[in-house]
Amino acid sequence: MNLCRQTKPAKNFSLIIDDSGHRKSGKKTSGVGRQYIGEIGKTDNGIVIVTTHLYDGVRTLPLDVAQYLKADSFEKGKEDPEFKKKPELALELIDKCLNRGYRPGVTLIDGGYGNNGLFLK
Repeated sequence: MNLCRQTKPAKNFSLIIDDSGHRKSGKKTSGVGRQYIGEIGKTDNGIVIVTTHLYDGVRTLPLDVAQYLKADSFEKGKEDPEFKKKPELALELIDKCLNRGYRPGVTLIDGGYGNNGLFLK
């Protein structure tokens, strides 16, 4: 990304964090289950991902994606050490961005992250 003029992030870019749900039928794909799907505005069978994008005032570039797995996807549910809430996944994606040496001027978040004190800190 840094080697190409068209994709090299400009200084003072914004980092956008969002999650997105998509309808999915069946249950063979990991993480598929009944959960809130934003694109249809209700709970349905689907899959949810957390994403980061860079926006520099001209273009948006996708950075990373992490799949959210509901607690019932794990043997011990919410107590399972592998279970991560969406804000935890978002923090991991922010760390990936920072570890690449990118320093956003502003970080924009979906409103759902605003009630998570650890994430905001």
